Amino acid sequence: MLVTSRDLADATDLFPGELQAIARATPARRHEFALGRCCAREALAILRGPCVAIPMGRFRDPVWPFGYVGSITHGQGFCAAAVARSVSVNRSCAIRGVGLDSEPAVPLPKELAGVVCSEDEVAWLANQQGDRMPWDRLFYCAKESAYKCLFPTTHRYLEFRDIQLQFDPENSSFDVTLPSLFGSPSHLSGRYAIRDEVLLAATTWMEGPACP
Repeated sequence: MLVTSRDLADATDLFPGELQAIARATPARRHEFALGRCCAREALAILRGPCVAIPMGRFRDPVWPFGYVGSITHGQGFCAAAVARSVSVNRSCAIRGVGLDSEPAVPLPKELAGVVCSEDEVAWLANQQGDRMPWDRLFYCAKESAYKCLFPTTHRYLEFRDIQLQFDPENSSFDVTLPSLFGSPSHLSGRYAIRDEVLLAATTWMEGPACP
């Protein structure tokens, strides 16, 4: 479940545990943080989840209520939260993680493409010239979403070039391949979109015999 917002006035009051996490933050950061939690609680409510605090974990990632996974992204007045039940209704598929990232829909500085993308990905980018999609920025956004999907469970760090992407523009989707030394999982799936000049990429880590 994805919930987005651009209106900082929509932010609701925070729970005590959340307030403590940003006690020293600037007013702008507090508004941004509150809006993220507001989107997250709205997504939980749509899934009939609990209305509870979503505190900040040891690594500054959101701590979700039992039975749910999710991710929050914000920046430049935009905020979104993606939340899912960690077990499907028929218990045939487990969702281990969800990662969400947003970026302005503009190209990356030229010097960063080689840092974010592998040689194969750079070659793929060269064949997309003339396309209106800022693919280099989308590589960055999608890889960030993959990292955010994995880290809360694995607590393992990855470089951009460790994460290999293959985009399917017809379906607005992408496949993620991880290095063999990473172990499980070896592959993830994701989707992307542009909303109001903002790139959004979401990656999902699913396990189970009935998972697509």
